[in-house]
Amino acid sequence: MLYYVPRRLISFALFCCLPFALHGQRVVMVSFDGLGYQALTTDPVAQELTVLRDAIARGASAAGMQAAFPSTTANSHAALWTGCYGDVNHITANNPPLLPRAAHTFLERGNGFLATPLDSEAIWVTAAREGRSAVAHQPTQGYPFTPMNSGHGAIVHNGYQTRLLAPHALFTVKNTDAQPDGSIHIKHGPLSLRAERHNGALRISVSGSKEFVDVHPAAVETELPRQRPLARYFSPGLAITQPVPAVLYFRLFELSPTTFRLYVSPLQELAMTEPLPALFRQAGGFLGNGPEALMQQGVLSEAEYLEAVELVIRQMTRHAAWLQAHYQPRFFQGYLPFPDEFEHSWLALSRNGQKSIDEFRRWGYIAVNRGAAEFAKLARKSDHLLWVSDHGMAPVTRYVSVHEVLRRAGLGDKASYLYNSILVNTTDWKGGTVPPGERAQVVEQARRAMAAVQENGKPVFTAFFTPEHDRAKYGIGGPAGGDLYFDLAPGYAASGRPNPALFDANTKPRGVHGFLPTRPEMLAVCILRGPRVKPSTQWPQLRSIQVAPLIAALLGIAPPPNAKAPSPLQ
Repeated sequence: MLYYVPRRLISFALFCCLPFALHGQRVVMVSFDGLGYQALTTDPVAQELTVLRDAIARGASAAGMQAAFPSTTANSHAALWTGCYGDVNHITANNPPLLPRAAHTFLERGNGFLATPLDSEAIWVTAAREGRSAVAHQPTQGYPFTPMNSGHGAIVHNGYQTRLLAPHALFTVKNTDAQPDGSIHIKHGPLSLRAERHNGALRISVSGSKEFVDVHPAAVETELPRQRPLARYFSPGLAITQPVPAVLYFRLFELSPTTFRLYVSPLQELAMTEPLPALFRQAGGFLGNGPEALMQQGVLSEAEYLEAVELVIRQMTRHAAWLQAHYQPRFFQGYLPFPDEFEHSWLALSRNGQKSIDEFRRWGYIAVNRGAAEFAKLARKSDHLLWVSDHGMAPVTRYVSVHEVLRRAGLGDKASYLYNSILVNTTDWKGGTVPPGERAQVVEQARRAMAAVQENGKPVFTAFFTPEHDRAKYGIGGPAGGDLYFDLAPGYAASGRPNPALFDANTKPRGVHGFLPTRPEMLAVCILRGPRVKPSTQWPQLRSIQVAPLIAALLGIAPPPNAKAPSPLQ
């Protein structure tokens, strides 16, 4: 049983223990999207994460960490930042219901990555308010800027929730226009780019601008990125001033007298609580995620995709280093979108016998390790370095339509699918039809309908959870939460899309998360290196809501106001 102490007493206790919070000591926290504890400890390719393994040997590590439920990115990261789950902070999924209920129907969904629905304070805001300067580098719920994610002394740097003006793109003679003067016109979102052949390269500029970069062709990379420069065949950055300040990068995979294959990085708006005109000039551009979609479409090969992954990692860590050097914060939060992105494509293939894909997975993990090495440089020996993740990943080959299950049970207008849960159309929703007294009956009908679904004589839905019985353990329910949560048999995932056939055989196995967060594959990681922990310390399994209190303890401050669990240091 956990016992809670008033915040004033916590603050007094921390004041008495300030010798532990060394003067000027920093806390550097880095989150790896999709890095599971099971993968880190058992997967051969994850052995490449030597920086994290060194931290485990030199510090403390948990036997896994329970993510949010569902174990998806937006809500699991929100739990890390706020110290509470979605029942309190209102980030219940990647696409939670819109609030307030009286103004929205139970079918309307918002964006859980935006800060708009966040209703609890992030740890960097708490730190800044308590006099510990903080930088949040690419956090979920980092934009738009609200009192929950920004404030005096808290610098927020976010490009994931801002405008994407042009996505990753590959250009050839087929999707560009040859001009009478021999140049090539490239339309990249709102940008008009001009390319002309020059000394065996392509000279690229924004139409009407004198600034240019020369992009030289190079064969696809074959050397693993253990020592070589990351993304070494990419062009220098081309500065863009309109419609937003940005930097573009180019990779020329092929150039001949009649054809070419040119990759162009995304044009993504970058939002910062303070204008930083020198950031792009000194650290380069921001890309966001990698071009997984182009690989899935067959436009890029696996190796070409991985080169772009390296570019993302290189630029993320360059920005992190610039921000750390510029602000010298006491608390720094960083983020990498890997291995989540490439494991969505490759984990299930590997688990289903296509072991040749592991050469690409290994390449990806080596690149992630290079990123970890750069993040580790932000922490001195006297500082604390905290490695965490949001969730793990599991292989899926089969989808079941929850929408169809509910329709067949006659519940199509009474309940709807919310990621790994069911939302009842109660009368507190706009246009709701289910009176409060009948809610439990609808929940039970939905549970029985899903429990009856079988394939090959085995149940597909294997466990059910309700806020009434399981809220304390999983943080489920609340104003933006579901009424009935569920888990599925291994290899299955839920879908909200209509499908009269009920089951949709996935044409390609895929890595998926969102399942019960205590499943071994879903457990996240938590590793701490620094003076407050002894080498090889083993913590039991933690909950992600303990991370914000842990950071607060290391900084010598009280945790965020809505934090619901103790620091493992207690």
